[in-house]
Amino acid sequence: MQNLLIKYIFLLGTAVCHQIPARSFFSGSNQICVCSRCEGIYIGFLISTIILFIMFRKKQSELPPLYIIIIISTFILSTIIDGIISHFYLLETNNYARFITGYLAGGASSILIYPIFNYQYYYNSIDEKIFNKPSNFLIFFLISCIFIYFGISKIFLVNLIYFYLSPIAIIFTFFAINFLIVLLIPLFSRKADKFFSKFLIFPSIIALIFSIIELFISYKFHIFIATRYS
Repeated sequence: MQNLLIKYIFLLGTAVCHQIPARSFFSGSNQICVCSRCEGIYIGFLISTIILFIMFRKKQSELPPLYIIIIISTFILSTIIDGIISHFYLLETNNYARFITGYLAGGASSILIYPIFNYQYYYNSIDEKIFNKPSNFLIFFLISCIFIYFGISKIFLVNLIYFYLSPIAIIFTFFAINFLIVLLIPLFSRKADKFFSKFLIFPSIIALIFSIIELFISYKFHIFIATRYS
């Protein structure tokens, strides 16, 4: 049963990643379902979103101050540059750098998406910037550093947790983005007064269906490319 679960986890990773063993972390003898960079991106997005929900409960709906946007833009740019360097073999990077830059990019993406979600989901969202205090961003960054450290550590239990957290993070990332897209439809936009409400149900169902379809198409495309050029 466990072997079957591991098989399907790896198949899920095939939909979004090249899964090169040399560029991936392992939990024991099991390769994590995506490469270290993708692992960082997806786990960074998931964990950062959870942190944001805990830190900002007032339904803040404005993007952070400009200096924060500049900082998180460099986070996203760092993983793009690292990816280009690795792809064209301009400079050999390692899995630790790939995970760190990936996590920072995933976390930065969640910072941009979170206030947009608040604006589109709640009818009573607040016109207030997230991270309007530098101390808030510092706390967020320090907490993120803890999870980054866990991701690049060789602690067996942590590696095991990240092994199972990675597929959850993949599904969550696709779901969250599709959920936000659904909220752009006027029928579902700006209806809720609290997070757990009836207005969460139908957008969630639609977003989940879209996510499954996208992952399935992406999986088939990756298999086609791998078969064609193998």
